[in-house]
Amino acid sequence: MFRGRRFIFLSALVVFVAITVLSLMPPRTNLTIPTNDKVGHFIAYAVFSLNILLLGKNIMQYTVSTLLIVTYGILIEFLQSFVGRETSFYDFLANSAGVSIGIVLFLLFRKAINQILLKFNVIS
Repeated sequence: MFRGRRFIFLSALVVFVAITVLSLMPPRTNLTIPTNDKVGHFIAYAVFSLNILLLGKNIMQYTVSTLLIVTYGILIEFLQSFVGRETSFYDFLANSAGVSIGIVLFLLFRKAINQILLKFNVIS
């Protein structure tokens, strides 16, 4: 299926699992730590979308992948309400902004990234 791009597929899978687990883990305490988790959402979804887009081959696959990632972000936010976490529209916006940046990075650097991956025999 992803012959020659196993490393990218594995990377995308690791990010997918990490997002899912970290997003759906019940909170450990009611103590809130003053951090901006939106940055984490942004980075995670940017990396995830960039990996997924590097697996694609044409505009249809890129479009469907992007829509599925955004839908996944919505679903994760909805599911958080079932594990004692807060559903946040702002988290969804951070997720979507990350996907958008992943798309921009893909469009700007796809050829350079592929050349680097070829040079180090990561893809064939």
